[in-house]
Amino acid sequence: MTAETSLPRELLAAKAFFGSGHPLFRVFGIAMDDITKDGAVMSMPCVEEVCDQQGKLHRGAIATLLDTACGLAIFVRLGDMRPIATIDLRVDFIAKPEAGEGVACNVTCFAVEENIAYVRGEAFGRDGGNLLASVSGSFAIGTAGPSFDQSVNPSNKRAPSKKKTIDDEGIISFETERVTALSTVVGDVSPYEKFLGVTASDDNGEATYKMPFREQHIGNPLIKTFHGGIIASFAELVAGAHLTANQTEQNKPVCSSMTLDYLRPAFAGTLVAKPNIIREGKRFIVVVVDVFLDGAQVSRGRFIYKRVLASS
Repeated sequence: MTAETSLPRELLAAKAFFGSGHPLFRVFGIAMDDITKDGAVMSMPCVEEVCDQQGKLHRGAIATLLDTACGLAIFVRLGDMRPIATIDLRVDFIAKPEAGEGVACNVTCFAVEENIAYVRGEAFGRDGGNLLASVSGSFAIGTAGPSFDQSVNPSNKRAPSKKKTIDDEGIISFETERVTALSTVVGDVSPYEKFLGVTASDDNGEATYKMPFREQHIGNPLIKTFHGGIIASFAELVAGAHLTANQTEQNKPVCSSMTLDYLRPAFAGTLVAKPNIIREGKRFIVVVVDVFLDGAQVSRGRFIYKRVLASS
């Protein structure tokens, strides 16, 4: 049974919301493959824009796919598209996809208690079927704002607090600052890191990381917010860049797990991230990244990195 034929009448708007009309899903190529009893199967091809340096789908892109599928799974369980918001999300990265390989995921909303929905799922390589990642999280139900099946109403859009400018690449900027490309901090960057548009600036000897809003970063087009997966991608990228800038090891540590707490909606603007290494062991490193918008914290990410041990 396909996703289109198995959707109940109350969820027909999901076909449009999760379709190619959504700026982020269009770039990622995210598709609804199937609807299960209390969940959904979604997939994405290997799109160059969201790959790492090896031509493999970036872990941030996989996290974004999983976060998206979590939302659809909750809508299926609820039977409608009332407003929801991520409370927390954990993704464990087990293996990498092959170069050029797409990814599919199966996510289930296994419980709804009062106004909280609980989800879990897994991501697999579309070619070999290898387990790539697992996800779990909780979402608030009935949050403020329009339901996801409403048409975009200009009155629903949050007006930015500062004057914005839009450049030729569609980047919305609320401040003009002296910044440098991320490559000056971490060297060569991947296509996905370029897609995110992260910059780094020097603040009294410490790097400050920023990501201005782009249309392709949208989670909810009705109120112009960052997608939760994009926020997670930004925070993980900053954690990795911070490690690179503070480590002398030849082999870069590899992110094995990320946990994100979402504290408030992140509306269109410029996100600012502040990383901090809280543990350095022989095998693992833990980095915490706090993400801010207009001075208010919108998220905290906790990232576990595995050291690449030298072979004997």
